Amino acid sequence: MEKEVNKIRALVGSLLGTHAQGTLKTKDGRLVAQGTPVDQERMGRFERLAAHLRTIALPYITARYQEGQARQHWAFVESYFSNYVEGTKFAIEEARDIVMHNTLMSSRPKDSHDILGVFRLAMNTPYRDSPPTAGSTFIEGLERWHVEMLRMRPEVNPGKIKTVDNFAGTTQFVGPAFVRGTLAEGSQLALTVPEGMARAIYYAFLVSEIHPFEDGNGRLSRLVMNSELTRVGLNRINIPTLFHPQYVDCARVLTRNNEPDGFVCSLAKMAKWSVQFDYGDLDGLIAALKKANALEESPAQYKLLNLDGSSAT
Repeated sequence: MEKEVNKIRALVGSLLGTHAQGTLKTKDGRLVAQGTPVDQERMGRFERLAAHLRTIALPYITARYQEGQARQHWAFVESYFSNYVEGTKFAIEEARDIVMHNTLMSSRPKDSHDILGVFRLAMNTPYRDSPPTAGSTFIEGLERWHVEMLRMRPEVNPGKIKTVDNFAGTTQFVGPAFVRGTLAEGSQLALTVPEGMARAIYYAFLVSEIHPFEDGNGRLSRLVMNSELTRVGLNRINIPTLFHPQYVDCARVLTRNNEPDGFVCSLAKMAKWSVQFDYGDLDGLIAALKKANALEESPAQYKLLNLDGSSAT
């Protein structure tokens, strides 16, 4: 079996990078040899989502509240909701003082900086309107965003790809060795999805499903989503506290059953909900969000309402 032994030695050597790689025939094999293996199960899921997004009609909501104080207020609300659902919980009035008056809570300095980190990314160019470049450099863009967002939390290794597996319940995200390659391939696939709302939804799931960092992945996924919307002149999306459990459930159905419709519909619904409010008057905005039950935590006790009092879900 000398011929067979030589063949297997050549293949193994190619995969390890110790031999010429011309013997590798499959894309998977070449990616392993390059040090960027891909999670093929996830890629199949991304392809299913992309195919769905190419055919579905989605709302087209042009950008509003993107200048002056209204832009600040939107970025503040975006940061407040995005942090709250990840466990950085403040009363909205406390968060307003942190962002609008730079009044950090002395007892919670790192949490205060988390609020400011997401606010800066939602508020300032290039983060708010330029998603990371698709392909091999996509992860480099995410790393820069991650450092900016969590610069005051060295314990979570800002800007560094995770080194151990991470989980949400029983769901295991992409393994550390597969993060770089899967993000590169997955972000390239994004370019086959219509820009704007469809591509923004795809980005939200791509980053969340891979979970490339030790912490901050949910916040990062929503920021990249909104950056794509702002890039093409569409309105950003807020996911209020009360709706977040439903949003997570829809993402879980896509992860476990490869069914994208619920996830896509959940974000389309929140796009319509988010734009109803007047972001020019912060006091009035906070009062309206409270009246809509947006700040509540229990979907069993409360229903998310529209500005006119009708059900939003």
